[in-house]
Amino acid sequence: MADDNSRLDLLSTSQTHLWCAYGAPLVALVINGHATISQACCNHWECPVCGIKRAKQEYRRIVEGAEKLEGQGHELYFWTITCRGRECSYDEALDNYLLWTNRLLTNARAKAKRKGHYWCYAQVTEHQKKTRQHPHSHLLTTFLPDDGKPTKDEKGRPVIVSEWFSRANVSAGLGDQCTISKVRSAAAVSRYVGKYMFKASANEVWPTGWKRVRYSQNWPVAVPAVPEFLAVLLSKGDWRKVQLLAVRFTAETPAVYELARHHVANVAMPSESSQPT
Repeated sequence: MADDNSRLDLLSTSQTHLWCAYGAPLVALVINGHATISQACCNHWECPVCGIKRAKQEYRRIVEGAEKLEGQGHELYFWTITCRGRECSYDEALDNYLLWTNRLLTNARAKAKRKGHYWCYAQVTEHQKKTRQHPHSHLLTTFLPDDGKPTKDEKGRPVIVSEWFSRANVSAGLGDQCTISKVRSAAAVSRYVGKYMFKASANEVWPTGWKRVRYSQNWPVAVPAVPEFLAVLLSKGDWRKVQLLAVRFTAETPAVYELARHHVANVAMPSESSQPT
């Protein structure tokens, strides 16, 4: 039978001593007798804890989705889109960038549908760091305009030139500095796109309701493992249910570890026929 101290010692720790800025509660996920105690994600990018969690979640979806699409035989292309030049103010860009990108994507989706092409994309938006701080986006997509022609840019890198794509960006309200390149490796490029989500995620300011990461409806979604038990830990009864199901605990952070020690010590421990591993 495991005593209180041995159960407490099974709480392992990692990461940093931080709490969600919005007070997200602790949650327990039990799979195969292993309970993972963590703080729920508030989904705010500016939260120093949950902003990183959110970035990791989106990163996994982009990487796994790109690899799945490649495995299904779809070619992938890497788009970069920007705002207009100096005549476009920062405030105008923030107020209208979502509208402009929606126009471009709606146009591209309609063109792909007319031509019988498969339409799918994941988009990550960030602020320009070196110049005006205007938003710009990187996209992974299955769509290549019919007039796309391979060439090389001024640095000798392979790119695809499309007059339709350039016109579509400008007519949508975006800038003419837009590029397309063919993806050689889904894993490598999806990681390249994903890294932008970790760049100063807690410090960037975006309008309310802004979606920093966007997907088409058919971008692949990972199917998570089905837990035996998933609960928000708000009462002693919630903790007692977890302990009845789990023989091993893992805490997400040192802060969660200390709080979990407190709760475990104040809840009656169930008897066990064998020592947990």
